[in-house]
Amino acid sequence: MDELLSTREVAWVLGRSPGSVRDMIRDGEIKGVRLPGGFRIPKAEALRLARERIKAQVGRTLTDSKLEHLIDDVISTNARLDEHLTPAGG
Repeated sequence: MDELLSTREVAWVLGRSPGSVRDMIRDGEIKGVRLPGGFRIPKAEALRLARERIKAQVGRTLTDSKLEHLIDDVISTNARLDEHLTPAGG
């Protein structure tokens, strides 16, 4: 898991759109930083958000290492799907 995640990656983790994640950053619901390439969310914040989502949906608490592994899986799966579904050159 990277130290900073993109709004797209956090959107995959939360099941939201990248635009929703940007709005949540602007509204102060998510701690993020603005860089020339767009907003980035610190790893600790992504872990907090994922932990809250899992707790709310399934009532479980995961260790940081298991949570990081789960986030890595979600991001890599979505990235592969995105590559597969995005037409070449587009």
